[in-house]
Amino acid sequence: MHLQPRTYWHANKECTPLRQMRSLLRYLEKPLITTQRYKHKMAVEWYYRINITTLWLKVKKNNFFKTHRKVIVISQVVHLGDIVACEPIVRQVRTENPDAFILFALHRNYRELADAFPEVDYVLPLICISEWARFAGLALFDKIYDLNIYGRSCEICKVPWLKSDGDRGITTSNYYNFGNLLDIYCKTGGVTSSSVGPKLSPGEENIEVVSKLNLPDKFVVLHAGSNEQDRELPVSALCSIIKHINTTWGLPVIEIGLKHLAIAAEDKVNRSLCSNLSILQSAEVIRRSVLYLGTDSGPAHMANAVGTYGIIVLGHYRHFCNYMPYSGDYANSIRSELLYHDGPVAEMPVARVIDAIDRRLTVLGETELRSS
Repeated sequence: MHLQPRTYWHANKECTPLRQMRSLLRYLEKPLITTQRYKHKMAVEWYYRINITTLWLKVKKNNFFKTHRKVIVISQVVHLGDIVACEPIVRQVRTENPDAFILFALHRNYRELADAFPEVDYVLPLICISEWARFAGLALFDKIYDLNIYGRSCEICKVPWLKSDGDRGITTSNYYNFGNLLDIYCKTGGVTSSSVGPKLSPGEENIEVVSKLNLPDKFVVLHAGSNEQDRELPVSALCSIIKHINTTWGLPVIEIGLKHLAIAAEDKVNRSLCSNLSILQSAEVIRRSVLYLGTDSGPAHMANAVGTYGIIVLGHYRHFCNYMPYSGDYANSIRSELLYHDGPVAEMPVARVIDAIDRRLTVLGETELRSS
């Protein structure tokens, strides 16, 4: 491993990462910079410099050059569900390298996920896949597990990441032909396949925050959104499902996610926590629920990881007609029911979803649920 900080950063003792960050923010606020792509390019450059400097200081402080401690980086830049799905790989790499210094490189928006992985020693928060490409091209690490799919690109940069390692035959247009997300990323990263499911612990701090929300003892969690609109159920269908849960089972529904879709702020029976929770706080809310309901999205992977029973609605996605995103319990029909529809998710009959909900809540017991 070889690091020369002066190569990447001006050797000015006054030029601390915090000061550089403040300078960046002031610079990006200038009205002369008008295009989103140019702003993004500048952000990538500045954050890269901050990250390389901070990493160098960490390496220097721990004296890795003299101790010859192996430095390994695992990279999965986006998205929420993909990062959660890759958690078993982190455990596997730690098992195989118990004394190594392990980094996890991912988009800065998902940093708290990697912070929750006990096997990770250091989190490298990135702006996008283009910043990761710069790190991957340097001789900084003894071993790189690049889990990013060949050809993946930033939505703003539009520059595909054409990596040299792993299975480059798996691309963004065919990846679900190679198994579930864990299988796919094992292949793309050159990792031995793992059959175990993900695990996620929200942490005591987030448990304490959720405890102060005064949630009911028993409730259903709903996540109505997705990265892509063609994987979402119509709002009208969601409202019908929520009404059925309220009237038939006497259970409130709590909506999580980035934006309110199905539950209004003034609803007196149900509650929307959209945009009010961090990722791990959302995971804790899911963990406390009697049932998770949603489509294929990041929170569905979190439900799998925290061990909550999930009903997941799946349909045609792009040109994939019958794909499996999950590993572990959800892949083996344990604590889950995956509802496949031969067509777009939006055309899933509401009756099928309601029947699945009734089957699960009947197992839990009507008396037990209404006793809350």
